[in-house]
Amino acid sequence: MSGIMEQYFIENDKLKVGINLKGAELASIYGKQSEKEYMWQADPEFWGRHSCILFPIVGKLIGDTYTLDGKSYELKQHGFVRNRMFEVKKQEADNITFSYSSTEEDKAIYPYEFVVNMIYTIEGDTVSVAYEVENTNATEMYFSIGGHPGFNCPLEEGEKRSDYSVVFDQVETAESYTLNDDGFFDGKTKKVFGDSPAIQIKDDLFDDDALVFKDLKSTVVSLVNKAGKKILSFDYSGFPYLGIWSQNRESPFVCIEPWCGMADNAAGQDDFKNKEGVQPLEAGKTFTCEHKVSIFQS
Repeated sequence: MSGIMEQYFIENDKLKVGINLKGAELASIYGKQSEKEYMWQADPEFWGRHSCILFPIVGKLIGDTYTLDGKSYELKQHGFVRNRMFEVKKQEADNITFSYSSTEEDKAIYPYEFVVNMIYTIEGDTVSVAYEVENTNATEMYFSIGGHPGFNCPLEEGEKRSDYSVVFDQVETAESYTLNDDGFFDGKTKKVFGDSPAIQIKDDLFDDDALVFKDLKSTVVSLVNKAGKKILSFDYSGFPYLGIWSQNRESPFVCIEPWCGMADNAAGQDDFKNKEGVQPLEAGKTFTCEHKVSIFQS
């Protein structure tokens, strides 16, 4: 148990990993060699979550509503699965599977039946986070899904968040798609890369909300301190979009967010089936994607 939150653990000789039953939320990656906690610890003064699962939407909807086949539904930012209690389907020393099945209550805000499985596995210094969506309807379903993991930044006493950079594995020219004050895409982009694959986490980097990328060549981004030491790497292969975010200038964390889905465009909405990033899934089929976090302890 962690406070009042029921938590399950998996571990090997390198890492001990904790996952909350609520939302199947990754809550801890503890390095046994470094004796450090790498996950953000959900201090509500800044941001009261660790690593929520975003389903069946990513980001915000205009008016917190969407239309599907002519019917309107109300759904808050990032969907509802992050607030649901999962159950443990399988647990071994170094892997665990959490599962959530839709309810009649859910159908009032999202009309499909589904199962979401979250599978956490440790191999060496790497934690794999696998997402599965099972379509248990007799018809095709539509959804978005994504992750929102936060990492301690700075990691060491005496450091500042601005001592760190996010460094991509290839030189990038992609621009960030910008959000308006209400959290919707405004149709504009801004340049964030210079002649380097690194973006320094300056104090004002998130003054205009998250950095959002659609067109990256890279599939891995690393968190690196000013001495050039790599703290962790994040492999988001298979996700078409990536967000990087922190709450404000004082927040001692950074989120690296792999997405299959996007917030609404300020210009207006279409049917949910046509929303950018929405995934179609045939009846009886299972959608899968995965991201990996590798820790560098020495």
